[in-house]
Amino acid sequence: MAITNINNTNNAQQETPFMAEAVYAVENMDAGHTEEKQHKIKNLLDQLFPLTKGTHQEVTNYLLDYHHLVVFFKDGSCSGLRNPGKFVAFTGHRSSPDTILLKDNSGSHVEIIFGHHEPGKNTLVTIDDIEMETCTTFSQDFSLAAMRHWISLLKRDETSHPKARKEDKEYTAKNGDDYQLACCFSL
Repeated sequence: MAITNINNTNNAQQETPFMAEAVYAVENMDAGHTEEKQHKIKNLLDQLFPLTKGTHQEVTNYLLDYHHLVVFFKDGSCSGLRNPGKFVAFTGHRSSPDTILLKDNSGSHVEIIFGHHEPGKNTLVTIDDIEMETCTTFSQDFSLAAMRHWISLLKRDETSHPKARKEDKEYTAKNGDDYQLACCFSL
């Protein structure tokens, strides 16, 4: 237990400055540079949610084994997250999830949305989008409430700005229970 806390503290110090730079780099890319976007978005994942070995750049499949996120590489080897506790939930099937929900050291959620991928094929995983959670807090009748927003790093609105929206989201927690994130909640 103490080892996990030490690792979380070290990662918090390492990820904070890079996260802002990486998010900015992804958000400012031209929509037509798909390959470059994949590289930068996977680089962001490598910084925020590093693997015990290898890199998100080389992953051919993400799957869930019991309560753990496992990734596979072209050579057949596998790895997991350096900090397995950062994986919290998913949608889809355990052997081929549609989305994976991770939680960073600040407690904010990051949703990885996968593109069409056929498990068993030896091709790199395509990430369709990454959505990051942001919260706006406001006080109402002496109680503190918050509104959860999701900011897309790859999708744009009609004015070419990153898409932001509020919505309730439902997942399956890594232990099989429901994992719900409402757009409005009390603190």
